[in-house]
Amino acid sequence: MMKKLFFLLLASAAACACSDDDETPAPTQPEVITIDFEAAELGTDGYIWGKPMATEQDDTDWQGNPILSNLYYGSLYTEADADIWTFFSDSGHTYDTWNGFVISNHTDMQTAGYTNDKSVYATSGANGSSQFAVGFYGAWTAVPHGIPVIHFTTPVTLRSAEVANSTYVYLYFRDDVTTEEKPTLTLVATGYADDNTQTGQVKLNLVEGTTISEGWQTMDLTRLGSVTKLEFTIECDDTMAPYYFCLDNLTYEK
Repeated sequence: MMKKLFFLLLASAAACACSDDDETPAPTQPEVITIDFEAAELGTDGYIWGKPMATEQDDTDWQGNPILSNLYYGSLYTEADADIWTFFSDSGHTYDTWNGFVISNHTDMQTAGYTNDKSVYATSGANGSSQFAVGFYGAWTAVPHGIPVIHFTTPVTLRSAEVANSTYVYLYFRDDVTTEEKPTLTLVATGYADDNTQTGQVKLNLVEGTTISEGWQTMDLTRLGSVTKLEFTIECDDTMAPYYFCLDNLTYEK
């Protein structure tokens, strides 16, 4: 009788232990976030840039002479953990220039040249959306002002982004570059950790051989890992090429 009672108690304890194991919470899944720029308030111009935030500051012209310019370098638009930066200058109150990012809804696929520098060569943003970012890498602008950059308020693990040629780039390579084989234009994404060390680079050709990319395509960013800063640059042997690209649906997890 005592032996039977002992085994009953042992079985009951084992059942309780199994029940406790069954109630162990599942591992927390990472939160997946997509920056789609749809919340940006663009106004009647259909874009936002740094000009409204610019203030008059000491500057120098291309020869190093002192001038006064309206300048702005900093945050343009924030969404979730992402802070998208821009640079604006009116170059001594003579003409407006920008580097970094603007947010736009322009889809003019016909007009060539710099006056149409905020259009994607597509009929919409990625997946039929209305808005997207346009990046311009100012290779000859003083670092860091010429580099399109996104800062993150907390470390995030990058997944992917949708990228496309701007109309300015597409029509330049189609119409102004007369050779059948086009110079390769490569978009380079570089990740940085919190201590500003590089986490890696990913490259994607937007122009290669006889192919000029049309519409949106996915850029895999998983190789960059956990970052607090994401920079974009352009590589191209044609120094006259416009160094623009379009960005949408930047996806990461945290």
